[in-house]
Amino acid sequence: MVNGIIRTLIAVILLFAINTKAAETLTFKQSIDDFMSTLIKEFDIKSATSIAVVKGDSVIYQQSFGYADIENQQPATNDTAFYIASITKPLFALTVLQTLGNSKYDTSLSLQKMFPEIRFAKEIPANKITIQDLLAHTSGLDDNFLATAVSTSGIQSKKSKQLMLAQIFASEESQHAEFDYTNLGYNIISIWYEKTFNITWQKALEKTLFKPLNMSHSTAIVSDAERNQWLIAKPYSFFNTTPNKALYLTKQDNTMHAAGGVISSSNDMAQFIKLQLNAKTTDDSHLPQPKLINLSQQAVATLTSSRGDFERNAYAYGWYTGSYKNQLTYHHFGSFEGFRPHLSFMPEEKLGLVILNNEDSLNDKLTDLIADFIYSKLLAEKGVEQRINSRIAKLKTMAYKYRDKIASKDKNYTLKPWQLSAEKQSYVGKYHHPLAGDIRITFNDDTFELTWGNLKTTATPFREIDQMRVKFRPSNGQKVQFEIIDGKPTGLIYSGIKFSKENKLVELNHVNTLGSSH
Repeated sequence: MVNGIIRTLIAVILLFAINTKAAETLTFKQSIDDFMSTLIKEFDIKSATSIAVVKGDSVIYQQSFGYADIENQQPATNDTAFYIASITKPLFALTVLQTLGNSKYDTSLSLQKMFPEIRFAKEIPANKITIQDLLAHTSGLDDNFLATAVSTSGIQSKKSKQLMLAQIFASEESQHAEFDYTNLGYNIISIWYEKTFNITWQKALEKTLFKPLNMSHSTAIVSDAERNQWLIAKPYSFFNTTPNKALYLTKQDNTMHAAGGVISSSNDMAQFIKLQLNAKTTDDSHLPQPKLINLSQQAVATLTSSRGDFERNAYAYGWYTGSYKNQLTYHHFGSFEGFRPHLSFMPEEKLGLVILNNEDSLNDKLTDLIADFIYSKLLAEKGVEQRINSRIAKLKTMAYKYRDKIASKDKNYTLKPWQLSAEKQSYVGKYHHPLAGDIRITFNDDTFELTWGNLKTTATPFREIDQMRVKFRPSNGQKVQFEIIDGKPTGLIYSGIKFSKENKLVELNHVNTLGSSH
């Protein structure tokens, strides 16, 4: 009888513990759901946010809010593919480390040995700059062509990338061994990787990570996702005059690059976080081994900075590290028109967070708010709601004022008079650069339109004579300065690159050459 009573007591205790844990889980889930509902209401958010919270080897919360496609009212799901921008870096860095570990090369390989056929500029210490430098942003390199070609204009080929690579130069902002965040190092490695291992970096990611981790809605090839009819989140901007209209600039195959070229889902990125948190217990031979994952988390560059709430005092292989809420935290964010993703984890607490979205400007602050709320709950901090509500109120005031300011600024430019020294029609034509490609200008209905590869924009007057303001990238305005000789436009300068205007005879001969059978 006594034994029966004891068994009953144990059963009751276990049932109570199970119910208590279930209630805590429900409370945690409900608190995030309620918090997100508040944000959506306060900011009238229609765009999507997809969240996954990882604890140990389990996903303890996962939910998606809003629309992947606002115009067509398509709700986001946990499998919706979002562009993750620079969060590509820890994925590619780990892939590179694994490939090197199975080859005769290592991270000490120099830039000159990577590309013995290229004569780099004399001021570049090509024999000292290594793969590690390129992955850790300590190369001290800069360029005018490569990073833009592979990320925005899309005007690039295997041959042109080699030519662009030969034009890199020593940065004026930093020296070799000094941290200076850019996309260039990862772009350079991808060129070497493909010619050395005879596989594209996109396929290497698939082989090394996507397939082994069952990341079924992750790819570096947009056309593959489109062919498989994935739901791909469209890009939006809260600061746009029409915030619920998708931005024109979308990622295509020719602008997916190794520093920012993956679309993925919150479900898939949670698998990647689980891999990072459980490196010591990973024994699956198909996955990157614990030794390799631990290596990727080792700091290889030091810095002193922050991004939002997150301190940054070191950079590992694709990861920033620093203190957040008094915990060592690894993180990487992304930023591109229409997207501001967040990926972070606390190794000692075995906690991780994925936040994917398809709006870039408001989410630059909102992702910090969401992370603050979720990590505060996970770490059982006190006074969370009061602090968060105060932050929401401040952000709301700032966000709407800033949106009005941007709209007013853009409108004022349209009202400015043109300050063009030549007749408007004379600016029409093709402006060419042998590496950067062609910028084409048309003029119809008193409106200048410019196209450059994947990019397009309507021009407005700017501050000085023979200048136009353009927005190839919708998030900010840029200047085009024309060169005038003998009263006629002969070239333009955009982003420090001079494009020469081709006359109609040259264009006609070019067309005839293309049409020739010789």
